[in-house]
Formats: sequence, C-alpha cells, structure tokens
Amino acid sequence: MDNILHYPQSTIVGRVVPKTMFYKFMEVNPRMKSRFVNDVVNITWLYMLSASSLNVTDTEEMKEIEVFVVNLKLPDCPTDLFSFIDTNMPHHIVFVLMHDNSAMLLINYKDWADDTHTKFRIRQAFASPWMSIADLELTVQGQSLPRIYDNFVAQVSGIGEHKAGSMADIVDLKNQIAKAEAELKSLEKKMRKEPQLDKQLQMNKQVKAKRQNVSELRKRLEGLGI
Repeated sequence: MDNILHYPQSTIVGRVVPKTMFYKFMEVNPRMKSRFVNDVVNITWLYMLSASSLNVTDTEEMKEIEVFVVNLKLPDCPTDLFSFIDTNMPHHIVFVLMHDNSAMLLINYKDWADDTHTKFRIRQAFASPWMSIADLELTVQGQSLPRIYDNFVAQVSGIGEHKAGSMADIVDLKNQIAKAEAELKSLEKKMRKEPQLDKQLQMNKQVKAKRQNVSELRKRLEGLGI
C-alpha cells in the first residue's frame, strides 16, 4: 500500500492482517464477528510509530502507535468494531477507514484500565469527515510518543493546539461540559412544563446553579487554551 500519510520509511509495515487473527486473539462474540465478515474487506497494518522508528522517546504506558488502514464494504460501518479492536489491542491505534476513493480518520482516545496494562478504557471516540485520499493528513508532531498521540487526537477531533494540561484533562473537561449542558437543557425543559409556580421557582434555582457550573467548566477549558 502507498505511503498515504507520508511518514518516514522506517515506520512503514505494509502488512495485511488476516481478520482471523482478531478472532484468534480476542474474545470475539458472534455479533462482532459478523462486523468483521460483513463490513470489512481487509485490514492493513500500515505504520508502526515507535521510539526507534521515529527517533523519539516512549513511556511504559505507550511503547507504540499503530496505524491500521481498514477497507470497508460500505462507508457507514458501525464504529463499535473499532472500539472493540482498540479496547483489546495492547497498543494505541489510529484507524484510516477507506471506501472507494474516500478516507476518514478515527481515533479512540484511551488509557489503560488498570495497572496490568492488559486492557484499555476508551474515554472518547473522534472521527474526521470523509475526504479524498489525496487530502488525508495526520502530522507527526512531538518528541515523545504520548505527545505525538495527543497531537493526533487534537488534529482528528478538531480540538487543536492547547497551551497547558494533558489531552486527558481536555477530554475529561469536554465530557463534563457535554454532560452538564445536557442536564441544563433537561432542567430548563422541565421548568417550562411545570404548571406550579412554587415548583418553577425551586427549579429555577437548580437551573441557575447548573448554568454557573457550565460557565465554570468552560472557563477551566479556556484556561487550557481551547
């Protein structure tokens, strides 16, 4: 396969991974197996980004970043398949999903679920829009694998550059804000529908408190340079 992201030659693996390999080493249930069979044409392990292949530093938590190119039978393949792979594989992953002459980037921001470093916990999934393969871009930025990975997340998610704090802090704050905004919207809706004035006034206090909470979370996010 072509060097579609224009990474150094030292990072290229270019090896097709048989779908049966996932069946063999992961606890694949019938529903997930059908995803591999019905939705995926093939999977190519295109790049391995490591301390040696990029001349950067690594950590105990992050030794490699793999880039898999997944050719899809249809462009609307459910992303739970890639969450499943990402949770069970022992390395951080970037997926390049391809269909016909279009491609998109998918990255599941994750960390280790425990100290044994055997299974990941996905914090949030980020995907780019579909684009032509020629327009596909994911720049390697940073002198360590964790920094490179954070910058991958920043590029795919649209979060962009940040002045301080880790990507984990940023993702957590964005999740907190989304949850608080959903709760605020629900409270406002209930208050509008409440026929009793005394209950409306009581709920209005809750609405004000939740608005303040959202405002404080947004200020914290702005403090990280977002």
